[in-house]
Amino acid sequence: MVRLTSNRSILGRRRDLRRRARSGVPQLKGKTCMVTGASSGIGRELALVLASYGARMVLVARRHELLAEVCAEIRSSGGSARFLTCDLTDGDDVERLVSDAQQQDAAPDILVNNAGRSIRRTLLQSTDRFHDYERTIRLNYLSAVQLTLGLLPSMVERGNAHIVNVGTWGVPAGSMPKFTAYHASKAALSAFSRSMGTELARSGVAVSTIHYPLVTTPMIAPTEEYRAFPALSAADAAEWVVHAIESKPVMVQPIFARYLALGSMVAPKYFDSFSLSVGI
Repeated sequence: MVRLTSNRSILGRRRDLRRRARSGVPQLKGKTCMVTGASSGIGRELALVLASYGARMVLVARRHELLAEVCAEIRSSGGSARFLTCDLTDGDDVERLVSDAQQQDAAPDILVNNAGRSIRRTLLQSTDRFHDYERTIRLNYLSAVQLTLGLLPSMVERGNAHIVNVGTWGVPAGSMPKFTAYHASKAALSAFSRSMGTELARSGVAVSTIHYPLVTTPMIAPTEEYRAFPALSAADAAEWVVHAIESKPVMVQPIFARYLALGSMVAPKYFDSFSLSVGI
């Protein structure tokens, strides 16, 4: 289990959880939070956690039935939730989502761009599958950019807003063999986040990127090799986002990603050989 996030030890994390149990998370109370990919995995757990801290949840995904189930669970616990269905790979549907959110008083104070897909396939197995790259870039990067741009004016107008983008440890590490489509899409999102955060620093909109390690979700279930690797639970992963909302860091990532980033910068050929031998 990866137990370290940002600069905090597991002890510091436990203190955070005890404090939250006593006082909640003021940054979330009464705030409208939109989470994409909220029908399963990290997004589902995050919706439940944020609602428990008093956020007004707006859940986004394709699957109507699953979104309805998550909303019902939140409401049964006394929380506030609604959902807006959207195929984020369809630019026209994303435009409709932005319009619906603005018209239905669902424009967020906090936007979590969590929706994504992963493909594990070698380049030589992908030579006739350019469409996989197009779809992955569309969902993991372009949909987040389009949604952010559409909602940004209202977030700036509100002030004290926050955009959280979900990335991967492979971005700071620099190399993810067999994940060229996924890695490139998340690297683009991370670069967009960093530049956007700098540009919006005085606008009242904070920007954070979560560089997750492996997380146990339906997305990784088909890959048997992952069973040998330590992974966060979806519930633990949701707490990383809560930490980001509380502290507004530029990045949240496991400590090992920092060491990998250093190794990749100092000795890139050695690191690439190591990365290939690990076989992630």
